[in-house]
Amino acid sequence: MQKKITEKIINIATKYIQTLSDIEKKHIRDKINKINSKYNTLIKLKKQKYSYEEIDPLFFCFEDLPPTGKEYWFMKFVSTQQEDERQLLVMFGIGVEAMKINKKEVKGNKDEKGNKNGHMTAWCYDNKKHLVLDERCSISITPNNILISDKGNEINYKGNFPKYHLKLFKKNKEIANLKITKPENNSNSFEFGIYFKLFAGFALTNLYFDFSGTLKGKKFNGKCYVQKVVLIGPFVPWFWGRIVFSNGSILNYYEPRIELSRFNYKLNSLFEFYDNKADKKYIFNDLNVMKFGKKNLRWIITANKGKFFVCLKSYCSHTFEFEKIGHFTYVEYLTKVTDIFIEESNIDTSKLGSGFGLVEDARGYVL
Repeated sequence: MQKKITEKIINIATKYIQTLSDIEKKHIRDKINKINSKYNTLIKLKKQKYSYEEIDPLFFCFEDLPPTGKEYWFMKFVSTQQEDERQLLVMFGIGVEAMKINKKEVKGNKDEKGNKNGHMTAWCYDNKKHLVLDERCSISITPNNILISDKGNEINYKGNFPKYHLKLFKKNKEIANLKITKPENNSNSFEFGIYFKLFAGFALTNLYFDFSGTLKGKKFNGKCYVQKVVLIGPFVPWFWGRIVFSNGSILNYYEPRIELSRFNYKLNSLFEFYDNKADKKYIFNDLNVMKFGKKNLRWIITANKGKFFVCLKSYCSHTFEFEKIGHFTYVEYLTKVTDIFIEESNIDTSKLGSGFGLVEDARGYVL
């Protein structure tokens, strides 16, 4: 019965289209092709990836995003020198619809050359905070290069797996020049993540690499985190943190949430610790994130019912405000580990060295 009804509808639609002019038929074909293109993009995003050969085609491209679609590239560089507080953060991206980012209206439309309009931000800490870039920009992409630029301000990321190169300029002056390479002793150097419910969700690609080069003319090397994320739907609140220790070990946690008045629901929860010396990853449960204070914020992160405990102190921050349908506040905090202990494991915390990294605190909603 259902099949007969479907066939009848198709026959009626076909006869109707046959009565239209060539211009009207072309308009309908274009609409259908556009819908198919958006649908195919969503199917591609939902498909699980496994191989390093899939990284560059995903990273060096613009997605054909459906409504509410956004894509961002994010890079974080942390020194592994003992007690070195220096960090560099770079982010750029686009959205399908216009959005205000830090009071600047950003439209994700293409120009005559096929480049897209977006927003770029870069900031670093080198004994004090330096806001390098916070601008609207033009983004152009080729199979092995992304160029983000505006009036002498430039982010240039290029290469092929497993070697990349980042250069950062402010008013034509070089700020950073970094070689990004796959760690020799770390098998977990990349990952893919997918989370979708119907037509909303995200897909991401992460690289966990080493870097070496210069920041503001000084030698700068350590661990970096390079990510591309494609989001369909709204931004929602989250906690995220990634701490790098001077011996190369890494702590990583993530908790997206739904917050409405007193209602607080965890959408997901992840807490990992990578022991660089043993080349071993530990996964903990029962993640709990607590924030204290208003100035020089502290965080206490626990897991496994308190058997994993780490205390972090903020020493610098940068705030992003997103406005469209709703309002979203995203704050990046540079932090230092002040205390850590781990029970019932083979991890020797006395040999980790100093620990520095990033804590993200995101609140509100924006579509």
